[in-house]
Amino acid sequence: MSKYKAKAAIGVLIAVLMISGAFVGMTAQNKNAAMDSLPVENKDTVDVTPGSGNGEEKPYVLDKSVREIPSDEASTASYTGEEENDMNYNTDTGNSILQSLPIYPGEPNDAAPGRGTTGQLDPSGDKNDWFYFSVCQGQKISIEMTPDSNYDMELVDSQATTVASSENTGTTPESLEYTADITGKYFLHIYTGDGAEAGSYTLDISLVGQNDAGSGKDAGDTIDSAMSITPGSYDGYLDSTDWADWYSFTANSGQGIKVTLKCPDKSDFDVHLYNPSGEWVYSAQWYGDDTLEYPADASGTWKIKIDAFPGWDTSKWPSNYFLYGSGGYQMTLEVGVSVEAPPGPVPQPDITPVAQTFIVNDVPDGSSDEYAYLAAVPAANYL
Repeated sequence: MSKYKAKAAIGVLIAVLMISGAFVGMTAQNKNAAMDSLPVENKDTVDVTPGSGNGEEKPYVLDKSVREIPSDEASTASYTGEEENDMNYNTDTGNSILQSLPIYPGEPNDAAPGRGTTGQLDPSGDKNDWFYFSVCQGQKISIEMTPDSNYDMELVDSQATTVASSENTGTTPESLEYTADITGKYFLHIYTGDGAEAGSYTLDISLVGQNDAGSGKDAGDTIDSAMSITPGSYDGYLDSTDWADWYSFTANSGQGIKVTLKCPDKSDFDVHLYNPSGEWVYSAQWYGDDTLEYPADASGTWKIKIDAFPGWDTSKWPSNYFLYGSGGYQMTLEVGVSVEAPPGPVPQPDITPVAQTFIVNDVPDGSSDEYAYLAAVPAANYL
């Protein structure tokens, strides 16, 4: 056999081998494609986690819902931070006093954070829940807790001193009462007791009575029922059922009036001033704490209104909705001090309309007439 014939034979052999390999590869691919197109077995879950790259990866299954069907088997309760929903925060509240989250006894119980009534504990990883709330001096704090297991609670003041506690055994409801001796934050600590298991608890917190301006009662809710006070410092309380307090005092023309208002955390209270004729004259409506200054321009009985912002939203359907704003406030009234007059109206530039007529000719083969029309609209009014 000549070398040319040998080369031709070798070429034919290589071509046959290549065609065979391609046919085998196509057959394997078709087989895999057929396997991938088979109906997927109906499982509770679908594994979509990629493999380690060693050739054992499972194919991704597209257009398949990934969910887990709840098991009928009973299981022991256990909570994690992702599963907990302490007081509607959708997470676990702080495990120490420095991580406390606010709650609002004076606002409606709804789905808003801090306005819930339940929490969860688990001795294996969540032994403590800390909350804080705002109280006015002289109000009685009344707390009841109904636990699923042996949970206890204590009330702590702003100096980190325990002022009341309840440590009943088992699932016996816990309760405590305490009359606030200062206006400000009080902390509620709920914790697992001996032998406690994972579970939930329900809270009922009430702030009984009012002591606005040390009177032992609520300040007036209208301008005609304003509580009379003299210059000095006073404490008060507002919530969803009492969202305005009115006070009255005497000032002479030329005297400076200054009102300083300190609001509770996560709330916003405002202060408004009314002259002896009952007319509104000025307001301080900053977010958080406010300071109002005004030089009296008339002698007689002036009025102060303190209210919660935003408070009730009457535009909600089907019923009014309380947005936020509750807790104890501290107010200082000064009369006869040096104050700055509120800023007057800021002058605005005058705009004198001058009507003009513009004729825009039609341009069938172009768009210049359109641009001319757009330019003529404002020009006709203000040029």
